[in-house]
Amino acid sequence: MNIISLDDENKTSSNLDEVNSPRKKLRLDNSARKTWSLMDIKSDQEVFQEMGVSLLEQDDTENPCEVTHITSHKPNLKRKHDIENVNPNINSSSPRSRYSPKSPKLKKSSTSPGPSKAKSPWSPDKTKHDLETTLLSNYLIEEETPLAQITQYQPQGTGFVSNTSTGKKSFTPLGLEEELIINRRTKSEPTGCDTFSVLSDEMILSVFKWLPKRTLAHCMLVCKRWYRLACDESLWQRLDLGNKVLSKDALGRVLARKPIIVRLASTEIGEWHPTTAITQSRIQYLDLSMCSVDQKTLDSLLERCSSLRKLSLESVQLHDSTCKIIGKCKNLETLNLTMSKNITAEGLEEILKGCVSLLSLNISWCNLNQEALQVLVSCLPQKLQRLNIGGARIMTNDMVQKLVERCPRLLELDLSDCSQLSAASVKSVLNLSCLEHVALSRCYLLPPHVLTKLGSMSSLQYLEVWGMLQSGSLTALRAALPGMQINQFMFR
Repeated sequence: MNIISLDDENKTSSNLDEVNSPRKKLRLDNSARKTWSLMDIKSDQEVFQEMGVSLLEQDDTENPCEVTHITSHKPNLKRKHDIENVNPNINSSSPRSRYSPKSPKLKKSSTSPGPSKAKSPWSPDKTKHDLETTLLSNYLIEEETPLAQITQYQPQGTGFVSNTSTGKKSFTPLGLEEELIINRRTKSEPTGCDTFSVLSDEMILSVFKWLPKRTLAHCMLVCKRWYRLACDESLWQRLDLGNKVLSKDALGRVLARKPIIVRLASTEIGEWHPTTAITQSRIQYLDLSMCSVDQKTLDSLLERCSSLRKLSLESVQLHDSTCKIIGKCKNLETLNLTMSKNITAEGLEEILKGCVSLLSLNISWCNLNQEALQVLVSCLPQKLQRLNIGGARIMTNDMVQKLVERCPRLLELDLSDCSQLSAASVKSVLNLSCLEHVALSRCYLLPPHVLTKLGSMSSLQYLEVWGMLQSGSLTALRAALPGMQINQFMFR
């Protein structure tokens, strides 16, 4: 009786073991169908070979005691060739490192026995962990990817970079954008002493004098010494601000540079109404031709330019106050008032009586009235050498006679477009013994045979008679005046 009960208990426990065992339970569940099963294979090594684990490389950093049956396997040659095809810079003969410097290494498994509840080394969870570990260790090699080939290289002098993280000697040319980024990151700060600090002020000034004015203004922002040197008067003797737009009060900053020659032709000059005391500038040559400037700004500028030697106010509107200021320039030698507006007899008189050193005057096409012309021929400086009064259509022969008597030293005289002049004016011009150049263009009342009398003037070299003679008459005139050049300058 006892023996029978013991046999029954043993059968019951064996049945429970079969049910509780995972492999036996899997066999019982799949017994109805003939499929592949791990239970058909006897050893664990065969199980891993069937699952493909034997084709994976063993990680060198893993503990060899965890997998005792897998000792050594060949690397997956197909996957290796695929990676080499993606990046041809991989050296197939060189050993590959298992981890890149940037990939985190997997933690080593401890070989020490764990607690009593530890899972078996060959449990399904452990097998899954081994599979993931093996796959990650083979595919997280960053230096073998194209992106890693770019980011891990360092720039060389030849434009190529080398992978120094793994000690490989491969070189890969980078694109222009990547190379610029790497060079910017690796750019070092300049070393050494400032060579300009060794030079004297005179040497630096000799360098600065070759710089454009805009660059010279930028040099003022470098340091205090450069600011002091860049503001030196010798560097700002000539300022060309033609065809520019000057902001308000910018004219005062221009004068602060103490220039000698200033060109403001066709420039739009902003308002400048200083309230400080008048201080004379160093300007001697001033060109304001066709500039846009208000009267008060113009007067303020000319008040500070009493040392002028040459002044051009072409197409500028002048008032009597401006003419009075011009008359204070005792050293003025050349004055250009071509097409200036609003010139009155009073203003013209202020200029002619004040500028006693005047040698050259261009007052053509100013639309002077009869009174202004009388003042002109009566008050001209006796030392005047060049006079252009073209376009004075109301000029008479008597005015020309007074002009010749007032200025016997004239070298050049332009009476073009003075349409009322006749042969009497030519006879008056013959009294100018020093005359070298005379222009009588478009003086249609002058008979051609009168022009031949100019041949008696030994000093006369140039004669302009544009628009007066036909080609045949012009040829005959040249034959009558062989020692004179006719119509050489259309615009004088």
